[in-house]
Amino acid sequence: MTVFAKLSLIAAFALSIQGCSDTPQARAAQAKAVGAQRLQALRKRIAAADADASKWIPVAEWIMPSQLREISGLALTQRGTVLAHDDNMGRVSEIDPRTGVLLKSFALSGQQKGDFEAITIAGQDIYLLESSGKLFKFREGADGTQVPFTVYDTKLGRECEFESLTYEAGSSRLLMACKRILNQAEGKVKELRIYALPLPLGDRSATTAMTIPIDEIRGKNKWKNFHPSDMTIDPFTGNYVIIASREKAYVVITPDGDLVRAASLPGDHRQPEGVAITKDSLFLVSDESNVKPPKITVYRWRP
Repeated sequence: MTVFAKLSLIAAFALSIQGCSDTPQARAAQAKAVGAQRLQALRKRIAAADADASKWIPVAEWIMPSQLREISGLALTQRGTVLAHDDNMGRVSEIDPRTGVLLKSFALSGQQKGDFEAITIAGQDIYLLESSGKLFKFREGADGTQVPFTVYDTKLGRECEFESLTYEAGSSRLLMACKRILNQAEGKVKELRIYALPLPLGDRSATTAMTIPIDEIRGKNKWKNFHPSDMTIDPFTGNYVIIASREKAYVVITPDGDLVRAASLPGDHRQPEGVAITKDSLFLVSDESNVKPPKITVYRWRP
């Protein structure tokens, strides 16, 4: 496999360790060498971004392989990598966000298909969310394997269409933001709604909802609405960071429902579908293929 790298121009193709050479040892060696080169370049770009903290400067832009053409949610692992998934298949890929290297891919058993929109990690468990509110729970698998899973229907699909999911460790609960509230006409949406589901799942009566007036979310921005496409937890403040693909925007909300910030996303994002923030202050945004190839853009996070 030819490795395309244009770090001087920010962009670089994600290197898959699959098929790069004939042996696992050779693939690992190539991935390590390319990763080291890219990491060195990334550090220089981060230093330049830190020198001018007034601007959101992309420090890397990783073009994803074809299997992630419809890349959706992102979930940060304890290793500092991210798990990403395809929109239509129950397949999960692990990516190093600092080098763009695709480390492995595994799938739900039976090659499950569905409208998968978000992913999160809670301890040893991984959850994939369908837009209907169904949650697929499973454990991480090795490269090329299929893993068993269980399905939990939140029954919230009667209320909302979903694309956002994250795990709030402090309260041990899953958070799901409504992309579209089904009983409200598009021009009459009154609120941003976030559901909280305590773990372990099972007691639907324990589910709660937090709402923030849409006028407050909109503020002086030109959006008529806000359609969440993914959410994450800021590891430094515990605030909720939610992005919206349609509005190409993001908001920051405290766990108590107070708005901290509402602004347009930096950079050029045609279809931003996933978000994550690393413990070393990297802000990751994934874009589905839309005229341009799918990608993960890396910024310096500005809390």
